[in-house]
Amino acid sequence: MKVLAALALLLAATTPAAPKKETVQETNDRLAAQVLKSIAGHENDPAEQVFMDIRIDWLKQVPASRFLLIMNKGYAHALGVTCTHCHDEKDFSRDEKRPKRAAREMAAMHHTINAALHEMKELDDPPDQRAINCSTCHRGSIDPRDTDK
Repeated sequence: MKVLAALALLLAATTPAAPKKETVQETNDRLAAQVLKSIAGHENDPAEQVFMDIRIDWLKQVPASRFLLIMNKGYAHALGVTCTHCHDEKDFSRDEKRPKRAAREMAAMHHTINAALHEMKELDDPPDQRAINCSTCHRGSIDPRDTDK
């Protein structure tokens, strides 16, 4: 009986483990690295010159590599989603996905709120320290109503 138990342990130790499933962030990092590789030599060009169909005005002049960082570590991370939640993996410029169109509307709302925060007179924090971002409400969840944080 001890021999069978030892044999079972030996087989378990030598049996290859199932491949580890990528985390959401690993998937996003992989996709961002692929895009970064595809724009080699243009990382510092304005995003609107490198990528198609950027409609958020304040992101158009951001360097292309920083734009990728904003998309990956900002938008995607704040909602806890992969890039493909909003984007077609084969053509990121396509607008067929509703979440991409909704993200543009949310970005406009975010910009409006930050402008209002900057103009408020009765807050203790200096105007340049008043800001919200996607994580303020979403906290890693697509639906901010689903967060308890």
